[in-house]
Amino acid sequence: MISDFNFDGHDKFFKEKSKFVKRCPSMEKDFERFKIALTTDIRNNDYEVPTDNNKYFKIQGLSKKVYLPVFVVKRFYCEKMNRGANSGFRITFVYNKAEKSIYFVEMYFKSKDEIEDKERINGLF
Repeated sequence: MISDFNFDGHDKFFKEKSKFVKRCPSMEKDFERFKIALTTDIRNNDYEVPTDNNKYFKIQGLSKKVYLPVFVVKRFYCEKMNRGANSGFRITFVYNKAEKSIYFVEMYFKSKDEIEDKERINGLF
């Protein structure tokens, strides 16, 4: 159940996600499945994002103004790509434990962009 979490995202995130539908035709369904898995993982880890599972990695080297933890997801399942969770998509998000909110910042493909856009993340704070 994801109803106890609040979701939002950067306008650019939603544009990027829409653009990737060409590469992953099942993107909308896969993204909803991802949100369920993410919230289940958080709930099962005392409402912390688990970073010991090769799925979620805390992003380092951000501005001191960034007061909430920011993560990159390196395992995103795309049903139509037949590559399992190794689709190559990356998703960055900010997690606010107190408000149970997840704010999606960026979606990119690892072969195009090796790392997340730290300027975009810093600009949120």
